[in-house]
Amino acid sequence: MHSELDARSEQVLKTLVRLYIETGAPVGSRVLARESGLEVSAATVRNIVADLEEMGLVHSPHTSAGRVPTSRGYRLFVGIMLEMRPLGSEEQARIRESLYQQASDIYQLYHAVGRLISGHTHYVGLVLVPRLGQGRFRQIQFLTLSQVRILAILVTTTGIVQNRIVEAGRPISESELERAANYLNERFQGRLLTEVKGTLAAESQGASGSLEALAAEIGWSALDYEEDEELFIEGQGNLLDYPEFAQDGRLRELFEVLEEPEELTRVLETPPEGGSGVQLMIGEEVGHEALEDCSVVTASYTTEDDGLGTVAVIGPARMNYASTIPFVDCTARQLSSVLSQNTPPGMRDSA
Repeated sequence: MHSELDARSEQVLKTLVRLYIETGAPVGSRVLARESGLEVSAATVRNIVADLEEMGLVHSPHTSAGRVPTSRGYRLFVGIMLEMRPLGSEEQARIRESLYQQASDIYQLYHAVGRLISGHTHYVGLVLVPRLGQGRFRQIQFLTLSQVRILAILVTTTGIVQNRIVEAGRPISESELERAANYLNERFQGRLLTEVKGTLAAESQGASGSLEALAAEIGWSALDYEEDEELFIEGQGNLLDYPEFAQDGRLRELFEVLEEPEELTRVLETPPEGGSGVQLMIGEEVGHEALEDCSVVTASYTTEDDGLGTVAVIGPARMNYASTIPFVDCTARQLSSVLSQNTPPGMRDSA
């Protein structure tokens, strides 16, 4: 039990949070007295609620005499009062099967994860894909577009494809391009792209004329990409079903944030205090003004390339934590499992 709360206060807070999550309406003392299971009067409950408000765990909206939880109240509820139960084996199997059905196309797989989460939780589902530079080199291929324009096709070991057009300093024959690609593929197979990029950057400054110099020059140009994450978002429309967002232009602000991948990426990449695994940010903890009435649940997943991505949910602060947190956790673990199977490559083009 929390040091600040006795057993009755804890039970009242737990009941208040549960009822507000279920209804979205401020909870009055009479309802709390009836639903808490405590054999006390509404007046006694009213005094307990007043103490909870003084502690900063609940507050009273100006339009109602009832109370609603604060971010601190939710945090206490989740931390010491809420029993988290892992998903059953059948539900885990359903998640795994639904992801494997999309595993042949990595682009569709990430969308499927977002849809799965948003559909189950009725919140916004997100998947943040690791930076390409965290991947490992599988192969590169060069195709001639003109005498000096080359299409470079880079494939990582998880099947992500990056296309770039490279401008060569002189006309290059198809046979030269084939030898250069073979040289790079034999040399860098399985190495981190950041390492490959650094090696080629140094070697491209050396003497010209040799096969190695040519491979370094065009290979470096092919890997000179912007290391941006890719963010997949599903279920934005679910936010329309929560009336608390309809006040004071909050819904408009939320949708504006959801249209800004850089802002969301910053939120999802915030280093958690507890390390890796499932993390929860409530209200002000999210660190973004437009999301102060929201909660964000994140869980890390890993790719075969050892890149670290994020599966997440954004929903109202009165989120169904007991259902949402285990589901996000399980989905992230199943996504890691699917990606580790080295399924047929998907496509992600950015010429």
